[in-house]
Amino acid sequence: MVVRVKWFYHPEETKPGRRPSDGKQSLYRSTHVDENDVQTISHKCEVLTPEEFKRRSQTLDTPGTRTSLSDRVFCCIGSYDPNNETLQTEL
Repeated sequence: MVVRVKWFYHPEETKPGRRPSDGKQSLYRSTHVDENDVQTISHKCEVLTPEEFKRRSQTLDTPGTRTSLSDRVFCCIGSYDPNNETLQTEL
């Protein structure tokens, strides 16, 4: 079985690289699409809008709560075109 996926890039995987304003869990959606064997998928993750990411983070940061967002929850902060190596930030 094959799955068609749209790729997201970590800031350090882009040509401009990680910037000081990029959060630890930031991602850029991209124009990169391809097909992969389902057996190559290592794990599931969640990619949230900046608004949803902030809302969920604030909910977890309430007094008496020791929970944080999973390392598999990310915030999409913009888009990246790997062909032109350009970033567009939406924040």
